[in-house]
Amino acid sequence: MTYSEGVFSEVALVEVQAKGGTAYQFASIIEEITPNQGDKDGEGIALVNGGRLWKRTPEGDFEITLKIYPTDTRQASSMDLSQGFQTTDDNWDATSPYSDVNSRNREDFRIAILWTDDATATTASGTTVAGNMSRRLVFTQAYMTSYKESFDDKIVSAEVTFKGPAFNKAGTGNVTRQSAAYGGASGLSALGNYT
Repeated sequence: MTYSEGVFSEVALVEVQAKGGTAYQFASIIEEITPNQGDKDGEGIALVNGGRLWKRTPEGDFEITLKIYPTDTRQASSMDLSQGFQTTDDNWDATSPYSDVNSRNREDFRIAILWTDDATATTASGTTVAGNMSRRLVFTQAYMTSYKESFDDKIVSAEVTFKGPAFNKAGTGNVTRQSAAYGGASGLSALGNYT
C-alpha cells in the first residue's frame, strides 16, 4: 500500500465499531478520509505593564469526515453507515428489505484507520507483519453527528461526520497513533474489542 519512496498513498483500511458491537470494514465504499485532532490552542493576555501571559485553551474535540458511496442500508455487510446514525447496534435491521428510522439514540463508536504496505492486512484493527511500514489512527468515544446524503454529481454519496472529546471522563486520551517502521522487528498488534 506504499510507494517505494516510503509514503502512504492511495489505499487505506477503515473500521467502525459501535461500543460492545461488531467491527465492520468500510474501505470498499469510502472515497475520502479526513481525520482532524482538536487544536491545543491558546491566546496571549495583555498585562498593564506591557507584558503578556499565555492562556492555554483545553484541547478541542476531534472530528473525522468520510465521503462514502452507499448502495443499501445494510450496515452489517459494510454497505452503508446510515443505520449507525439512525439506530443503535442492537437494533440494526439485518433483514431485506432494510429499513432504519431516525431516533434519539447516539451510538459510541471506535474509528480505526490503517495505512500499511502489508498486503496481508485486511482489517484496520488487525495485526501487521513485522518489517512492513504501518500507521494507524484510532479514535474512541466517537459519535456520528452527521449523515448527509447527496446526488449533486449524479451519483448517490454521503458525507459522514464523527466527533468526540479529546479525553474521556477520567482524563484518558481518546486519540491514539501507532506505527511500525519499514524493516522493524515487529508489526502493529491487534486492537482489543471496543467495549
